[in-house]
Amino acid sequence: MPPILIETRALAFASFAVNPECPRFHLRGVRVEYHDGYAVCIATDGIVLLFARSEYQTEPFEPFTLNFRKSSRLFACARKMGPMVSITFGPDGEAVWALVRMNGTVIERGFVELLAAEEPYPEWRTLLPGNPVPKTATPVDVWPMSMRWICRAVENYSGDLACTLRLVSPGPSRPTVILVPEARSVGGLVVSVSHKTDIEVVFPNWAMIEPQEPLSADDPPEENAA
Repeated sequence: MPPILIETRALAFASFAVNPECPRFHLRGVRVEYHDGYAVCIATDGIVLLFARSEYQTEPFEPFTLNFRKSSRLFACARKMGPMVSITFGPDGEAVWALVRMNGTVIERGFVELLAAEEPYPEWRTLLPGNPVPKTATPVDVWPMSMRWICRAVENYSGDLACTLRLVSPGPSRPTVILVPEARSVGGLVVSVSHKTDIEVVFPNWAMIEPQEPLSADDPPEENAA
């Protein structure tokens, strides 16, 4: 089987949604799937779901899930170094990863452990709303800790490039959509704490600029002291 090529920042982006302590199978690792010539990385902790498509073409492969805890060195390298990792499966099922430069030079290599398919991995695409995402002004409440990891994932993916993070509500009882307008290869979902439609969006008075009375012709503006 030829090596599976994955962009390191795509693997790192998804890894920020892993919950390695959770007893539930699919929350403990990063899922890697094949789609139209590219690897897609997906992870969820039950609250946040992050996905990223690699920018490097690769040969078709069967989906697998990397055990985050047992493959910690791989994810540490993916978050700090790059640009590409190759994963090779031996005839005995052993999986070896190698961090590779664009010229083919191997920076580091090691072994990864896969999560056994104790239960079917959920079909994460059924959670996504249809395209285009409907526009809405509905307030959304999310857990601060969730936003912390989402922001770290975006920051790690974008590096030194400036980018924005956009949260869009597709409607009541639906997860909030995570978008990075400058990076169309990544996205995700976050489960809302509450989703009330009767909340009025109002900024506190102290945050607003006080209205200024227009000056009359009889009241010339005062000059600032030198």
